[in-house]
Amino acid sequence: MTRRPPKRFETAAMRAERLAEQAEAAMPDPLAERCLRAVRRGMAAHSRGARRCRMKACKRARACVSDSFACLAMLRRPVLPWVDEQIAVDGMVQFYQDRGERDGE
Repeated sequence: MTRRPPKRFETAAMRAERLAEQAEAAMPDPLAERCLRAVRRGMAAHSRGARRCRMKACKRARACVSDSFACLAMLRRPVLPWVDEQIAVDGMVQFYQDRGERDGE
């Protein structure tokens, strides 16, 4: 016989508050998203992805200008492993947060 998880005893207001907190936690950080795009643009520039990109706008600009990063998907090996990419993104986020704190003071 399987055990069921215990029932939650909460009011409608408590449930709404819990769901709002979960939704807020699930929302992506806009600063982290911008930093991720910047890191991926750098990887595309490093690998000279605009030469083989399928996006016409990237070919015309001779640089990565779209958010699709199709050129990175076509590479045989990634420019940076996933872990190193996350480390770079976290470092950029930390840099901009520290710079924002100093500018605000």
